[in-house]
Amino acid sequence: MDERYIIQKYFAPLAKNDESLNLKDDVSQIDITSHRNLITNQDSLVMGTHFFPDDNPECIAKKAIRVNVSDIISKGVIPYGYFLSFGINSNINENWVRSFTNGLIQDQKYYNLKLLGGDTIFSPNVVFISINMISLSNDKIISRSTAMIDDDIYVTGTIGDSAIGLHILKEKITKIKLSDLNRNTLINRYYLPEPNIKYSELIHRFATSAMDTTDGLLNDLKNLSIRSRKDFSINLDRIPYSDATREFLIQFDDYDIANFGGDDYQCIFSAKKADRKLISDFALEQNIQVTKIGGVLQESINPIVSDQNNNLIGSSNFTFKHF
Repeated sequence: MDERYIIQKYFAPLAKNDESLNLKDDVSQIDITSHRNLITNQDSLVMGTHFFPDDNPECIAKKAIRVNVSDIISKGVIPYGYFLSFGINSNINENWVRSFTNGLIQDQKYYNLKLLGGDTIFSPNVVFISINMISLSNDKIISRSTAMIDDDIYVTGTIGDSAIGLHILKEKITKIKLSDLNRNTLINRYYLPEPNIKYSELIHRFATSAMDTTDGLLNDLKNLSIRSRKDFSINLDRIPYSDATREFLIQFDDYDIANFGGDDYQCIFSAKKADRKLISDFALEQNIQVTKIGGVLQESINPIVSDQNNNLIGSSNFTFKHF
């Protein structure tokens, strides 16, 4: 395989749109005259850090798409398209590329995305996938820095599935007994996060500040607190867990693995107390899970996050670290 062969056989069919120029040039051309704002983000996955060498390439492609979609959704906008940089080595064969491309095709359809361009290179030491996602909007994004005193704090979906799934994969043999259904649910959530496009409208309508949960719920709440320069109070008993995670935690007896572990790709956001019923009604109408877990307190030069008993929430052995 060479670069031109890979691009023409596998990636060009994914980029049949005017903006990409059908991948026949080194640039793309996007008409943004009907929108005020171009929103972008970029996340990368590296073999050995974010996925294993024997992982299903189809799932790897979808995860690469979804971790980027999650960022866009948490800003209250809809993803539009993406650029892909793909570094492969001699261990990657054409079957791997074919399966990877199938994953891209499926998620392009699922999230209504366009491949707009990118780059394919030989990377002798490590395989990596880097995606730059863009969105077009007439509205400004919901920032991390704009939580207001007396706001409520919410989280979407459930917390901890992915971190526990990774733990199960790494430990292989564990004393914790899970049903086959719950074990597979947790592992599958690690392989394939599920950011819900419906959360975009939720954030757009109601959030005063927002971000996605990439590095663990409590870690990211600290980040949101710091960016907004406000103290937060979180009721740990209200953190939503799936049935599979609850079965694991009851035996594991350390909830930090779920609360600090990372890779949830849910949304955390603050919202006005006056909007509680509207948020509840919206969640019911859209069949999405949204849980109020705390509140925004006073302004602070050195913001803290405390629990329902006013204990400071610190770090954990399960705290996600990038380096």
